[in-house]
Formats: sequence, structure tokens, C-alpha cells
Amino acid sequence: MIDVRGEARGVRDALRRIGSLDGDVRKAFYSALNRTSQRIKTEAGRKARETYIAKSKAITDQVVLRRGSISNLSSELRWKGGNIPLMQFRTNPKSLSSKKPRVLKAAVKRAGGNKAVDGAFLARMRSGHIAIFRRSSRKRLPIDALYGPAVPVMLNNPEITEHLENVAITEMDKRLEHELNRRLGGGTS
Repeated sequence: MIDVRGEARGVRDALRRIGSLDGDVRKAFYSALNRTSQRIKTEAGRKARETYIAKSKAITDQVVLRRGSISNLSSELRWKGGNIPLMQFRTNPKSLSSKKPRVLKAAVKRAGGNKAVDGAFLARMRSGHIAIFRRSSRKRLPIDALYGPAVPVMLNNPEITEHLENVAITEMDKRLEHELNRRLGGGTS
């Protein structure tokens, strides 16, 4: 005599596990997507700094990361914002001092060194804001703050966007495999 009921219980148990597998796979994909998005945000700042001398925080603060949910498995990175103040790049002098320099020098890109900025000076406003300014006329006032390029200009370079797409693909593959192994109990051999 063959007991089929025991086998049927095993099949029902297997079907129940397969049903819960969908949720585990979605959670694994969501975790991998979030880690990949964060990695791309970091890599965007790193790659932009290969060409530009901006501070990393000045770049990554302008990259907006919108995460989806487990029901909406998507993620979006956007770069926004206006031009970055010239103080966020390499300047000489770097801070206010009692001795006024003859010429203020600045560098925005890594290629080349500091270049003199005609008529520019470093000043502190009454509000405490320190920036690099230039007079807009021969009179004492008004003065205009000087800026470097905006983060969207830096990151929309075709070389940088292609690099970020490649990083996204490789990182997502790596993270998804890791998350599936972690959630489904599979180990690496």
C-alpha cells in the first residue's frame, strides 16, 4: 500500500512556499535597487570630481534620489540646482585674511591650474555670507557673486552618464544576486 496523502502534504507545502517566494523576490529586488541607487549617487559625485574640482558634498547634495516601494519597483535619480558658488571650487586665497591678495585665482576643472579672475575679490557680507564677488560697474556697488558650473551641466556629460549606466547594470546584478541568496537561504559555494 502506498500512502499518497503524505506526498500530497509535501506538494501543498511546496506550493505554499512558492507563493511566498514572490514576496521574497520582490523584497530582494527592492533592497538591491535601493543599494544600487545609493551607489550611483555616490559614483556620480566621484566621477564628476575626476573632471571638476568641486567639493563632493556640493555635487551629491544636488543629486535627488527618489525610491519606489515594494509594490512600485523603481528608482529615480535626478540632478537639479543652479550654479555652484565659486568658493566651492579651488580658490586662492581660500579664506578671508587681513592681507588682501593682489589677484584672486580659481580653478574649476582639473586640467590646468589656478587662473586669475579679473576684478574678483573675497568678501564677507553683513549676513556673514562669504563668497567671491566682482563689481558690476565702476561704482562701489552693486557687486555680483561669481559661480562655477551647475551640477546638471557636470553630470550630463555623455561620458559620465554612460559610466553611471554601466555602474548601475553591474551593481544591480551583483546586489540582486546577493539579496536573493540572503533572503532565499542560498549560499555561495
